[in-house]
Amino acid sequence: MLAFRYSAFRLYWVGQVTTNVGTWMQFVATGWLVLELTDSPADLGITAALQGLPTAVVMLFGGLIADRFNRYRLVLIVGAMRLVPDVTLAVLVGSGHVQVWHIFAYALANGVMDGLNSPAGQALLPSTVPRSALMSALSLNAIVYQGSAVLGPTIAGLVLATWGTAANFYINVLSDVLSLILLLMMRVESPKMEAARLAFGSVIEGLRYAWRRSELRFLLLTVASVSVLARPYSALLSVMARNVFQAGPQAFGLMVTMPAIGTVVAGVIMATMRNIPLARAFLTMAATVCLVLVAFSNSPLFPLSLGLLVLVGASVTTSQTLANTLLQRSIHERMRGRLMGLFGVCTIAAWKIGSLPFGYIAQVWGAPRAITVGAVVLLVVVLVVIRSRVLLVLPAEPRDAEVTAS
Repeated sequence: MLAFRYSAFRLYWVGQVTTNVGTWMQFVATGWLVLELTDSPADLGITAALQGLPTAVVMLFGGLIADRFNRYRLVLIVGAMRLVPDVTLAVLVGSGHVQVWHIFAYALANGVMDGLNSPAGQALLPSTVPRSALMSALSLNAIVYQGSAVLGPTIAGLVLATWGTAANFYINVLSDVLSLILLLMMRVESPKMEAARLAFGSVIEGLRYAWRRSELRFLLLTVASVSVLARPYSALLSVMARNVFQAGPQAFGLMVTMPAIGTVVAGVIMATMRNIPLARAFLTMAATVCLVLVAFSNSPLFPLSLGLLVLVGASVTTSQTLANTLLQRSIHERMRGRLMGLFGVCTIAAWKIGSLPFGYIAQVWGAPRAITVGAVVLLVVVLVVIRSRVLLVLPAEPRDAEVTAS
């Protein structure tokens, strides 16, 4: 827990937990609301993809912006902007006028916000702690989004039973406000930024930097494969709850909570670990994701499925944290924002885009087969990467000469 010794990181972390608890409450309510409005697993995939597509595009430029402007101020501005779509959707749900296209439009707007916020937030983290505490900070930060699901769905179920669906959306708005207050209390010294020159060539420079280094290229492509082929399972959990286990929204909320428990456990363990073989550990955990998802998608017992979801959350989070640490340690400060934007495309955006085809596969073949197909294909990809041994040459320090050359 080394990173918690530093007040800037503590405030940032608590603020992110606060807003993400609200986000998860809204996620549970929205997933069930879409099924009630349309009764279509494909619409769940469309909702996720509509958020992922703008995120993928905006993140590339969001990373460039994070390299050109003060990252702390950028995170503050985006946090304030996020209130607009969140308040709008809350009012629509509360007034009873919400339609599925409203949710689609919200997903698009939220995707733009994620595209701006994620690379700036990731690039800001090294400024909140010294280098010796970076892996601890990244591990604890990995807990935030999924880890907030431990509280979010549980609270969402209680709120649904007591005050109705709309209350979840209003609480999400309140969590946004509280997070902004905590961000305003932070004191962070951002590294010196380059001149505020935004150009498409600078985005290409970041892509070229990642592509020319084969180890970075393989790392990012493997991370993207995990996101596209494995993580769409989360968009299908409401379908698994209703169609496979014949359960209601309470069971769905419990299924969402289980991976989060795994995330918290894995994050705490990772935060205490030092000097582990990062590349080997990353590939091992990526393979573990595949095997556990196959077991989950073919499990006939609800209690067993819940236990397997804990392992899914732990293995996904661990693999992503290890990949993030590998990347952060081997890139130059000047390229950090753009590479974090690209990392966000390979994680946040990729899994949401991947949810679209898996939503249609689930509609035709069923959710269990859709999840199994993705896991098996991913396992083949991971085995190919292991055999290549390319990731084993990732350096522990950035290669300055290559930055200059690019």
